[in-house]
Amino acid sequence: MSGEERLNEFKQAIEEWLSSKNVISIEPNSEVEETLNLSRLAISKASSSECAVRAYELYAYSEYINHILNKEQYILDWAENALWYIVADKLQQYGGKFAKWQEKYYSAVKENPLAVQILKIKQHATARVTLLSGKADKIQKMADILQNLSKRR
Repeated sequence: MSGEERLNEFKQAIEEWLSSKNVISIEPNSEVEETLNLSRLAISKASSSECAVRAYELYAYSEYINHILNKEQYILDWAENALWYIVADKLQQYGGKFAKWQEKYYSAVKENPLAVQILKIKQHATARVTLLSGKADKIQKMADILQNLSKRR
C-alpha cells in the first residue's frame, strides 16, 4: 500500500468518525470575499445590522479556515508519526555515534520508498499549515471589529 493510500485510509476513518458524531462542516459563503475586501468607505456607511450580518459571515468563515487547518494538521501529525515508525529502528545504521539525528533520519528515509512518499505528504502538509496559520485569527479580529461597530451604531 502506498503512502497516499495509507493517508486516504486514515482520512476516511477521521471523516467517518466526524460523521458519526454529527459534526457539521461549514462551507464558505460566496459573499465572504466581498466582506473581506470592504473599503473603508463601505465600512463607514454600513448600518448596524449589516455590520452584524457581515461579522457573522466572517465568524463562520473563520471556523471554516480552522477546520481546514485542523485537517492539514492531522495529516502533518500522521505523516510525522508514520515516518518515525518506519525509520526509528534503522537510525543506528546511519552515521556514527556523534552524527546529528537529522543526518540519520533523512538517510533512513531515503532508503525506504514508502518513507519517501510519506515525507512528500508531510512537506505538502507543512506548507499548507504554514499558509493557514494565523489566518483564522485575523479573520476573527475583522469580525470582532464589525461586531463592535454594530454595537456602537
